[in-house]
Amino acid sequence: MSLSSDVQAVYRALLQHPEWGLADIARNVRLSVDEVRSALDQLTDRSLLHERADSNGGFIPVNPEVALTPALRRLEAELDTRRAHLSRERAALADLAAEYTTLTAGRGSGGMERLAGVDSVRVRLTELSQQAETEVRTFVPGGALSPAALAAGRPLDEQNLARGVRIRTVFLESVRNDPATVEYGTWLASLGGATRTVPVLPMRMILCDQTAAIIPIDVDDSRQGAFLVHHPSLVKALGELFEMVWERAAPLGAPSGSAQDDGPTDRERALLKMLGAGLTDEGIARKMGVSLRTVRRHMAALLERLDAQSRFQAGVEAARRGWM
Repeated sequence: MSLSSDVQAVYRALLQHPEWGLADIARNVRLSVDEVRSALDQLTDRSLLHERADSNGGFIPVNPEVALTPALRRLEAELDTRRAHLSRERAALADLAAEYTTLTAGRGSGGMERLAGVDSVRVRLTELSQQAETEVRTFVPGGALSPAALAAGRPLDEQNLARGVRIRTVFLESVRNDPATVEYGTWLASLGGATRTVPVLPMRMILCDQTAAIIPIDVDDSRQGAFLVHHPSLVKALGELFEMVWERAAPLGAPSGSAQDDGPTDRERALLKMLGAGLTDEGIARKMGVSLRTVRRHMAALLERLDAQSRFQAGVEAARRGWM
C-alpha cells in the first residue's frame, strides 16, 4: 500500500498539471523517463490514475480516498482477523503454560527435580536460560565443544546478553588450543560476557540466577540425565563453588596461570591432587579434557621440575615444598 516519495511526487505533478506528458513530468520532478513510467504504472495499479481514452492520451488523477478506501478496509478486516487469532492463541498458551507449571512443579521433591536423559536436560536448560533475569554461570568440562554446538548456543547467549543477563563460563584449559572455542570466547566478550579456563573442573554445572542449578546425576556419564536443584541453600553452595573456581581461573584471552614464587602452577596443583586421589593417566586425561599423550607430557614436566624420579617421589617432594 505504501507509495514512495517519487511516486507521490509524480501524482502531485499530475494533480496540478493534468495536461503534462511523460517528458514534462520527468523534467519538473527531476526523475528519469523510466522512473516516471514506473511511477505511473504503480499509480495506475492502485487506481490513483485513470488513463484517458481520447486521442490526447495522458492520465486523470483519482481522489485517493475513493481509490484506496476499499483496499484499506480489506487490510483492516485482515488485521481484525489476525488479532482475533492472536487472542485465541494467547489464551490457549496461557492454559497450557498453567498446566505445564502445575505438573512440573509436582515432580520435584525437596527442591530437586530429576531430569531423565540428555533431551530432558536440554529442554529444561533452554527454559531456564530464557527465564534468567540476572546471570547464567556455567562449568563446561570435557574439553572443547564442537563448532556446531557453539553456533547453536549463540542465539540464546545473544538474546540473554541483550536483555542484560550476565553470562560467565568456565572451560577447561585445554580449549585454548581449539580455535572455535577461542573465537566463541572473543565473540562473547565483545557482547559483554566472560569466559575463563582452569586445568580441571569438578563437574558440569549450570546456574541460573540465584534460584536454580543443573548438575549431573552421574558426573562421568551425562546420558544419565541431571538434577534440577531449586533448594536455596544448595543453590547458594553451588554458587559459592562457582565463585571459588572463577577467582582462580584465567581469562580465555590471557595466558593461563603460571608459577609464582617457585610455587606450583594451577595445572601442577591439579595434577598433584588427582595423583593423590589415585586417578590413572586415563582418568586424568578425561578430567583435563586432553589426550593421554598430553597428560604424560605434563607429568614428565612436573617430575623434572620437582627433580623426582618417580611419581611417588614427586608427591613426597611436593609435600616437602608445601605444594600440597
